[in-house]
Amino acid sequence: MDAFCRKSLAQLEVAIEGDPLAKCGADVRARIAADTQAQLELADRELHVFPFKDVDSCWRRLYTDAGITRALKSILTCLQEEGGRDQPLSWIDRVVGQLDMVLIMTGAPLREEMAEGIFAQLEGLVENEPPPSKRRRVVDAFDTTHYRAPAIDFPIQRSEMSLSQFEKLLEARRPRVVEGALLHWPAFEERPWSSPSYLLRRTLGGSRLVPVELGRSYTDEGWGQTILSFRDFMDRYMLNPEGDEIAYLAQHNLFSQIPSLRSDIAIPDFCYTTPPGPEKGTPLHYKDVEKLEEPLLNAWFGPAGTISPLHTDPYHNILCQVVGKKYVRLYAPGETDRLYPRGIEDGGIDMSNTSQVPVEMVEMGLEVGSDEFPLFNHAPYVDTILQEGDCLYIPVGWWHYVRALTVSFNVSFWWN
Repeated sequence: MDAFCRKSLAQLEVAIEGDPLAKCGADVRARIAADTQAQLELADRELHVFPFKDVDSCWRRLYTDAGITRALKSILTCLQEEGGRDQPLSWIDRVVGQLDMVLIMTGAPLREEMAEGIFAQLEGLVENEPPPSKRRRVVDAFDTTHYRAPAIDFPIQRSEMSLSQFEKLLEARRPRVVEGALLHWPAFEERPWSSPSYLLRRTLGGSRLVPVELGRSYTDEGWGQTILSFRDFMDRYMLNPEGDEIAYLAQHNLFSQIPSLRSDIAIPDFCYTTPPGPEKGTPLHYKDVEKLEEPLLNAWFGPAGTISPLHTDPYHNILCQVVGKKYVRLYAPGETDRLYPRGIEDGGIDMSNTSQVPVEMVEMGLEVGSDEFPLFNHAPYVDTILQEGDCLYIPVGWWHYVRALTVSFNVSFWWN
């Protein structure tokens, strides 16, 4: 580990042709090596001056190299203080947190392989660590059997599908639950995501950091965001929930941050088809949407009760249910006017892809003011309960509302 860290530090001092980091000054690498913390704080300030998409790439590179340098120096110092490896690895959480902040804040541009290599080295240390005298007891499976199933009034059609059949479905622009397309994934049996102990192992004993949403839905008052260790997220919100507090690891590219989990799944062949664009006359038809070179993967992991409010996305979507069950309701793009989209809200945030209607109240049989949303009850919909192994095709522009009935782990694949 010592030799690996010193070799990595040496690599960080070598200039890369075309590297945006050069815009931070000709001596930037020397400054990172000499005063790592000052350079990290400088980059952090610059990252928060503008919206992330408007931040100059040189500051993301500075944060990346300074953050990785800090982590490598910390590892060397801790190994020396522990006499090589004789004492328990009490410092591992701190170093992992330093590295994960780099991945979460910047994605570690030009240093993805280096970051992955450091985590692999740390994982080797943790796996070789002698077991503690009092091992924490970890439940071996999430409870996904106790739940109240809502009525399915207008069921989405279900079937197994070949690739050629799916291509015909794309032209029809209709949602479909595809059965049996995911069961070869290791995430179901060989490396089960239904096992908390497995997920903790894959996250360095739960020391990896993850960004989570606090609250049931991003439209609720009091909703917020924070960064927690995976261990804390599991203990506080997944395994031992207290009160009504809910946290949700939502729409996070977990698989670029933790590639070992990426190997547990596979991109469905359906995502390599060429789907039609948004329907003419619908809001998305008039928007300039980026062409994706590869499907965009996101993780959705949380307890029962998490909600994605009624919204629409700019891409075709395959929503895959790996653990647990979710209720999903969909409305066609042509129903947009009856769904009362939000507009530009505080801070200039465009929320026009999200409905004002609290569908969770409607779904649970509660009254919603007919004066405020008089057309909503006239909007037809289709719905379903996603079971483990199901994948739901959501055509571009279709509005969808999602509620977790149990602990739930999903992967979404966006493509166009």
